[in-house]
Amino acid sequence: MSTDRSAARLWRQATSHGGTGLLNAKVTTPVTLLAVLLGYALDGSPGAIVTGGLTFLSLPAVTITNALVQYLRAGTLREPSGPAPPPGPAPPVPAATRAVEPLPGRSYDGATFWGTLTPGEQQALLAAAHRHVFRKEDVLCREGGPAGEVIVILSGWTRVWVEEGPEQRIIAFRGAGELVGERAALMVKDRSATVTAEGDVHALRVGARDFAAFLNGNPRVRAVLERLVYRRQVERPARDALPEWSGGNCTVLITDITGFSAPSRTDADRRYVLDAMYRLLDEAFAASGLVLADFYQEDRGDGALIVIPPTTPTEAVIDPMLAHLAAALRRHNRRAADATRMRLRAALHVGPVQRGPKGVSGISIITARRMVDAPAVKKQVAETGADLAFVTSDFVFDTVITSAPGFVDPGRYARVRVRVKETSLSAWLTLEGGTPKLRAM
Repeated sequence: MSTDRSAARLWRQATSHGGTGLLNAKVTTPVTLLAVLLGYALDGSPGAIVTGGLTFLSLPAVTITNALVQYLRAGTLREPSGPAPPPGPAPPVPAATRAVEPLPGRSYDGATFWGTLTPGEQQALLAAAHRHVFRKEDVLCREGGPAGEVIVILSGWTRVWVEEGPEQRIIAFRGAGELVGERAALMVKDRSATVTAEGDVHALRVGARDFAAFLNGNPRVRAVLERLVYRRQVERPARDALPEWSGGNCTVLITDITGFSAPSRTDADRRYVLDAMYRLLDEAFAASGLVLADFYQEDRGDGALIVIPPTTPTEAVIDPMLAHLAAALRRHNRRAADATRMRLRAALHVGPVQRGPKGVSGISIITARRMVDAPAVKKQVAETGADLAFVTSDFVFDTVITSAPGFVDPGRYARVRVRVKETSLSAWLTLEGGTPKLRAM
């Protein structure tokens, strides 16, 4: 049975070097088994010797052929590249050969990384970058993780924090134009903090090697980065790591979709309506020259809380935003089925807002919430079927609406009484769409 032992030994050698090509163990195994069977049938005869010799010669030939096939395949097959930037050593694509789509026109703070770049430097970085949208609570960088890319925030807010036991210690908030993950630019291997999206964040992702090549071609930017890194090393963390608007008099906008949980709606209907609300808000803010993603947002299930910092005038939030929102709601409801029509209540107030590790707080938010939930407001919406019910405080009406030009008409507002829980205050309401039966209450 020496032929059997020789065949088994050759089978092990062939399968251990056969690889995963077109000719591998799936081919060599049947050849070897055939040799074994012939060996049994011809044991002791000259035919067994001939069979063993043929087996010995065939298996190396198969292995060599397999290696040649894999070599040829490696030269012709390539794994398709995805949208995310590869952190590995792939050489950067020259800017001249990559089609660069310009960013939508908007201005960035000159103190931010992106705002300090010249148009030529911005185009060069765009050529090396890949655009990406991070959703709320997505992680841009994770503490202790590999530093494989640099991220430039185009719009939205992120939270930079580290773990201290079971708690988060917030280091800073980063917004539009700022750079995160700068340790990758310095070729540091690990992240020093976690960066989380506060809402939708539009960003540019640049692989560490591509960013290094960009810096080599733009020495001035290297100096900008060095100043940025130094500034972050000396900035004060923890309690002082709050956005500049924290504690200031912010504009607070709260929206609520009437009848959101009605039995006539399915979960798919509710998702559709909620997505439509955010899309219409985004378009309406854009009409006022504002970017909704730049402001703090919280999803409230059947509506949204939006905090606009003191640096943005309250008048810009109202005019012409409100008129565009009302028109967009009318268009939406003309085309929508009954289950996806949207009657939106919105309340606006101005007052101090505090930003903390878990969210925002302040009496101005409580007041706006109670105005949007006021029974008098809900009753008017039910009676008129209005597409939009907008209620605002006495302060905003007196200081903004009565004197605002443009699309704002103070004569379309009526006084209402807000009585919710222990709150009783005066407010002003206007209705858009539906049957115009607005009256003072």
